[in-house]
Amino acid sequence: MARTATRLLAFYMIFQADFGQEPDYALAMEGFHRPVNEDFLRQLVEGVLSHSHYLDEVISQHSRNWSVERMPRVDRAVLRLATWELLGTDIPPAVAINEAVKLAKDYGGADSSAFINGVLDSIKERREVLVSGLKKT
Repeated sequence: MARTATRLLAFYMIFQADFGQEPDYALAMEGFHRPVNEDFLRQLVEGVLSHSHYLDEVISQHSRNWSVERMPRVDRAVLRLATWELLGTDIPPAVAINEAVKLAKDYGGADSSAFINGVLDSIKERREVLVSGLKKT
């Protein structure tokens, strides 16, 4: 349960970063009021922020007719987080995708969860190749 809460806080922080806000881990955890694994939180947020250009490129390649810039900010934050989990962590793909779909259902638009599920399934299919590209960035 702490990982799910940590992932939610990471999503909030990644969403805020899209508006130019620098991550403040202490403040975010203080105001969150749920148990959070700080190491996991930092791994997620810093992973996304430090590899954002590559993650955006991957997301754009796997989202039919949608550039990352045109996506709703919520969908963009969910996709960045889940794509990082798929390519930059040892989290099982099914877990990363399931958690992303839950976030999309809770915070995204009516079609967000289906869209995000499709994009992430496509990324998962090319995971090995994409991981090697991540290591080059």
